[in-house]
Amino acid sequence: MLLLFMPIQTGVATEVAADAAADVVAHFQSELLSVMRDATALGFEGRFARLVPAVRQSHDLPRVARLTIGRRWRSLDTQQKARFVDTFTRLVITTYAHQFHAYSGESFNSKSVRALKRGRMLVRTELIKANGKRVHLDYVLNNRQGRWLIINIIADGVSDLALKRAEYSNDIKRNGFEHLLSVLEGKIAQYK
Repeated sequence: MLLLFMPIQTGVATEVAADAAADVVAHFQSELLSVMRDATALGFEGRFARLVPAVRQSHDLPRVARLTIGRRWRSLDTQQKARFVDTFTRLVITTYAHQFHAYSGESFNSKSVRALKRGRMLVRTELIKANGKRVHLDYVLNNRQGRWLIINIIADGVSDLALKRAEYSNDIKRNGFEHLLSVLEGKIAQYK
């Protein structure tokens, strides 16, 4: 008799997980829109400050940082890992503050949610620009200690994680850790 209820319980658990993952993305996108609406009054520093909690609550930046440099992560000492996560985190938030600098009627539309391998979730959305153009945004989320967190964003089929991993792992291999940090700090300064 217990076996008859197992698929129902598994289905309910998946539905609850899907809803929780979708809520993380919806809340993050809501914060982005809010920052965009207030962009002029906030200026860059204000946008950055408003996005810090939104990004930290929705993204698993320590994990993403580790994934971007791949197997080279193991060769870093504890201090280097901490420096990289800090620099990477500032770069991500700076990039959002730079890119979402104005509002002209944009909106987000939730499309679907589905379970992926390894217990992950895919939340499919789209950004609808003021001119009607749609940018497809797929968010991959991982459950970390009971919280769904974004580990990758795929914009119109292009994985942000894959791009960063190719760039960062090649740079650290060719030029070393300090050079990679210098490159990332340069990008942060450029976006401000």
